[in-house]
Amino acid sequence: MKPYIVPQLELIDEDLTNLEDEMVIEEKHLKSIYIEEQSCKNVLFKGCILENVTFSDNCFKKIEFNNVIFKRCDLSNMSLEDAIFHICQFEDCKLTGLNIPESCVQYTTFKTCIGDYLGLGFSTLKEVDFEECSLKMSYLGECKFQKVQFKLCDLTGAEMAGTKLKGLDFTTCQIEGLKVKLQELVGLKVTPTQALNFAKMLGLKIEGME
Repeated sequence: MKPYIVPQLELIDEDLTNLEDEMVIEEKHLKSIYIEEQSCKNVLFKGCILENVTFSDNCFKKIEFNNVIFKRCDLSNMSLEDAIFHICQFEDCKLTGLNIPESCVQYTTFKTCIGDYLGLGFSTLKEVDFEECSLKMSYLGECKFQKVQFKLCDLTGAEMAGTKLKGLDFTTCQIEGLKVKLQELVGLKVTPTQALNFAKMLGLKIEGME
């Protein structure tokens, strides 16, 4: 499912400096701007394209992005508690250290994004695709997954303890050092080499293998 964007959007190419509670930003193309030092709640971005937008030193609570495309945006080290992402698309974005706990992410795609140390703990993810993303040391623990996919992603050192992994396919991903609980491995699809690494992680001694 792709975001619905009307053909002609109003261009905004000046920094946003006046966001307020309950504000709605609809059918806008935000391009090459900064959104920084804003403090507000219940802000809604709807039907927008955010291109080369940098978020910095903001305090957003219950922010919602509905039918939004993010292109080459920088949300590094942002904290978006209790956020909603509904039918969104992230392309080539910097998400390092982005913290969005207890949030809802649905019908959303992350493609070729850098999301090392991404914090999604205690969130609900429904029909979310991660494609060619770096998610090293990310925290995806205690989440509820429904139709979530990881394709060609680097999950080295990531933590998913408390998240049921049944139905996931990690065969194209790097998962060295992935932190999970034994009972959560049921139904997880992995390669033989990945299975061996999980066995070693669980302390099993396999005859003929160092």
